[in-house]
Amino acid sequence: MRRLVPLIAAALAVAVPALAATPPVPIPGPLDGPLPRFEGNHVAARPLKGVAFPPHNPALAPDGASGSGLAAGNGGASPFPGPLGYLTARASAFQQGSCASLAFDAEGRVIALCNGPVAPQLRLVDPKTFDTLSFLTLPPRRSQDTGDLAGGTHFVQRADGTLLVPTNNATLLTVAEDGDSLVQKASLDLSKLLGSGERPFAVGAGFDGRDWLVGNNGTVVTLPRDGGKPQTLALNEPVAEDLATDPTGTYVVTQAALYRLRADASGKPVVVWRQAIPGGPAVSHSGKLHDGPGTPPAIVPGGYVAVADGDDPPRLDVMRIGGGAANRLLCSTPLFTPGHGSVEAQLVVAGRAIVATSSYGYDNYSSTEGGNTTTGGIQQVVVGRHGCHTRWRSKEISPSAQPVVSRVTGLLYTLDKPAGFPDRWNLAALDWRTGKLRFRALAGEGLGFNSNGGAVALAPDGTAFAGTFGGIARFRDIDGPYGQKE
Repeated sequence: MRRLVPLIAAALAVAVPALAATPPVPIPGPLDGPLPRFEGNHVAARPLKGVAFPPHNPALAPDGASGSGLAAGNGGASPFPGPLGYLTARASAFQQGSCASLAFDAEGRVIALCNGPVAPQLRLVDPKTFDTLSFLTLPPRRSQDTGDLAGGTHFVQRADGTLLVPTNNATLLTVAEDGDSLVQKASLDLSKLLGSGERPFAVGAGFDGRDWLVGNNGTVVTLPRDGGKPQTLALNEPVAEDLATDPTGTYVVTQAALYRLRADASGKPVVVWRQAIPGGPAVSHSGKLHDGPGTPPAIVPGGYVAVADGDDPPRLDVMRIGGGAANRLLCSTPLFTPGHGSVEAQLVVAGRAIVATSSYGYDNYSSTEGGNTTTGGIQQVVVGRHGCHTRWRSKEISPSAQPVVSRVTGLLYTLDKPAGFPDRWNLAALDWRTGKLRFRALAGEGLGFNSNGGAVALAPDGTAFAGTFGGIARFRDIDGPYGQKE
């Protein structure tokens, strides 16, 4: 689940794009002078050969570039490489807000959804100069509740390069690029499709010729891409997570259950099955943003779908997509330890291996200030035909980042925050197969580099970008197979 900073309410409509590129200002890191720039050693890429991944949805931009979840199956696996630790250099761009979601357009430019001090902004950023080429200001959030993430957090990029962006005023925007400018092409009023006061939470592209959208109160909407009539289904359960799609249907997790949905002959969404998911309360210091499960559903190759529940300790619940209700739950594997575990970052999936990251102790961005950090922990669970088992556990501390695994390098990338002052944030690279920390490269010091729910995303050229509280951090090798000159 993404996290956002509190915003100042203001009645803004969607603004016009910027008319000129805005030069970058680095994220302030006043105390990073004495901090080590790099720890560990450079490594050789070990591609995840022979590992299965969910099918690409031809309605979406290429996997790794499409926005929320990096692919239709929502598993945080990128087909692009990442840094290997060869003289890894860092840079940053202050964006006046937390950049939770990142994607890449056909030219490799960064598309970022950043929640600034007034309202969310969709930004188009040059990946080399960090100039902001264009931006669109979206309607502001309706409350200061940091757990309220409806509107202005998730977006997806379609195969034609257009973006679908849910907003806080119950609209779904279609945004396109015109050269270096972001341009709003359409706005769909959802107020008559969603419940009273409901706002769109997440949108995804189905494999069935429809886009699927879910509201924060559990209303599911199907939107035929041929312009047909939208249809709705009220689940009447709060939703606070992204959705996933594959050829078998659309998957929505509410604060009470996981649903598999399909459209009937008329296009109306219907429930194929519902699996109750344990969901404890979001108590103080738990690291949880809301009651119930803390992750979006993730498709696991071989006919499975997974979600981390809200129990204490949390459990990785893996369901069979097909078959009867009696055999729906394949396994429920404990994650971390009682009183020290909760999961808010998306699950990362490669083949039948699933990684979960503990956010326990991350109440807000101040939880990691003044030398403090969280409990930490990263765990990989492997799905077998008759059950699941833990392959490895790491003590690495990644309080709030949305990690990514590279199919090319075989490394899991996240932002970590060790204990101690000054407050050091790093890009950490872990071996996907063993969980061993291979290297970490300094992002910067202090609040501006706090991941705060931001995604780590890999560009086609091997550069890693990370959304942070203050903007965007960048990491690229100067030497080695993906070396680039600064």
